[in-house]
Amino acid sequence: MREFFDVCIIGSGFGGSVCGAKLSGAGKTTLILEQGRRWDKNTFQQTQDVKYLKEIYEEFEGENIKVSTAMGVGGGSLLYSASSLRTSSLVFEQKDKNGRRLWPSEYSRKVLNPYYEKVEKKLNVSQLLWSEVPKRDGIFAKACNAAGYTCDRLRIAIVNCRNCGFCHTGCKFDRKQSLILNYIPEAEKNGAKIKEECKALLVKRNEKGYLVAYKDLKSGVINEVSCKAVIVSAGAIQSPALMLRSKKYLDNLSSHVGKNLTANGNIFLAAHLPKEDCEVFKGKVQGSVTYAFWEEGFVLQGVGTLPISAAVINRIRFKNAKRPNYWGIEMKRVMKEYGKHLLGIAVIGLDGSDGRVFLDENENIKLIWSMSEKSRKVFDKAIVRAKEIVESLGGELLITEPYQEKGEVITVHPLGTCRMAGDKSDGVIDSNCQVFGNPNLYIVDSSAVPSPLGVNPSLTIAAIAERASDYIVQNFQP
Repeated sequence: MREFFDVCIIGSGFGGSVCGAKLSGAGKTTLILEQGRRWDKNTFQQTQDVKYLKEIYEEFEGENIKVSTAMGVGGGSLLYSASSLRTSSLVFEQKDKNGRRLWPSEYSRKVLNPYYEKVEKKLNVSQLLWSEVPKRDGIFAKACNAAGYTCDRLRIAIVNCRNCGFCHTGCKFDRKQSLILNYIPEAEKNGAKIKEECKALLVKRNEKGYLVAYKDLKSGVINEVSCKAVIVSAGAIQSPALMLRSKKYLDNLSSHVGKNLTANGNIFLAAHLPKEDCEVFKGKVQGSVTYAFWEEGFVLQGVGTLPISAAVINRIRFKNAKRPNYWGIEMKRVMKEYGKHLLGIAVIGLDGSDGRVFLDENENIKLIWSMSEKSRKVFDKAIVRAKEIVESLGGELLITEPYQEKGEVITVHPLGTCRMAGDKSDGVIDSNCQVFGNPNLYIVDSSAVPSPLGVNPSLTIAAIAERASDYIVQNFQP
């Protein structure tokens, strides 16, 4: 069965939902395809049940890298911490090893500021008071101060938080400003149609513009939609995979598709503070940040974690742990200290964009990360600084297995795999997010961001989507 729309949007996260609201609001018939199901406050669960987590998270494991993304209508906003920061003006001036500016010349912090403001208003972003930050973030700030560094309260998209500590499994109280509370209902009010549990398979050129083939995951039926414009917003892993599968049906795609994957400098660290009651599992997931090390290429944030993160994903151990380090007695020892005396520290920084997404001979998604000297320096400096901060309160920085023992990167902020650039030799899309050589085909999501941001990326992705949507509406071909 073939349907006809002005616009087909693939994905409903911070790129797709913004575009959906803006395009439908401009009177364009709009279809949004979403691989995941619908979630809301009645279906979110405060649990670590692996069956539930596998329904709402999509995990990608490759060589030296693991990526976690959300799966559902609303994309990453369902599970994000709600930390909503504008990236530094210096980020837009980053250059590659050949001295080329990574961002197109049309971009700067000044250019994005009006779009940041639009998103902040829509998501009710505000800065926390010190009285509103979780106890552990107050202790993180105390440690920063003891080490001689400043610490500030985060800006977050949460209204009247219940402080239950389950931001990463979905907010059951509609306090976190996920996209299901703003852009998505706006799009549907404007007439946009959302088809959940539908996975895009191919994008092809046709006489009308484009043809999108997708599979209904509930029935197994493959359908097609014909449209004048396509906006790919499936994220930094699925968007390049879709483009690679569609390559032979499109016009001369850039060789950069799937390349330049940045982890946004993500690594997770953990501290043991025997003299402090950290309450690591209570309150908002994040509440504090120190920018003291920005010139070294990273920020540090206090972060709360569920036990499954400490025990299974990041695998924490004491330095003097006896083998087996991450099992039995040693894991019991860590978890005994977890509730009161463990403190999570998130590193977000400017890594070397060392990853790649590609397809194997069976078109399965594959990832690889080849650690550059730039990335290693950022990560190692962050560990040194975190150690200094923790020890200022008589604590110990623990070992987290993925990076410190295996050289692996785990990220929830993948970016850059269909990056924007000045021309096709440097990227996949132009400054308006239009694919080079393919008019009315756009990529608007985390994959479009051409460099690491050094802060949580959701606000920047949405701001880029606001800007791109304006361009698409103004230049829409009837």
